[in-house]
Amino acid sequence: MDTPNYRAIVGDRSFDLSFEEDYVVVDGEAKPYSFEVLRDGYVSLIVDGVSVPVSVEPGADGRMQVTIAGQRTEVQVKDERDLLVDAFGLDAGAAAGGEVRAPMPGLVIDLLVEEGDTVEADQGLLVLEAMKMENELKAPSGGVVGTIHTKNEEAVDKNDLLVEIEPAD
Repeated sequence: MDTPNYRAIVGDRSFDLSFEEDYVVVDGEAKPYSFEVLRDGYVSLIVDGVSVPVSVEPGADGRMQVTIAGQRTEVQVKDERDLLVDAFGLDAGAAAGGEVRAPMPGLVIDLLVEEGDTVEADQGLLVLEAMKMENELKAPSGGVVGTIHTKNEEAVDKNDLLVEIEPAD
């Protein structure tokens, strides 16, 4: 599989995971697996014929405390959307000053503001569809929507200027 479904980050190591019927693919290596939920937060995991007891507790910042065969560790799991955000730098924001630029090629499917609207920092400005996923692009700071350089159903390229935010008076 070219794109992993998940990435598990344990300390300074990461593992790409995909699931295909009765196989888990870890960093490109397929292994038969099954699991059974024993009770909330506890599962019996069988990988490559070996049974492993696992408990999972939610932690801070989307991380989990996972105990596998008696050994506890912190794990961060990123799904396909998280991986897309990382790959195209959406978390870093595609904004410089009051400009919002396309972080990747895509199709503008919904403008959420109009020129002259007052917006707050992190308020949604538009929805960009890329790689079959909808990504809401947000205001880098509060202010007034200046010029909108795109429209609904318009294809845009990476780094195209989409919206300018002017400081509020």
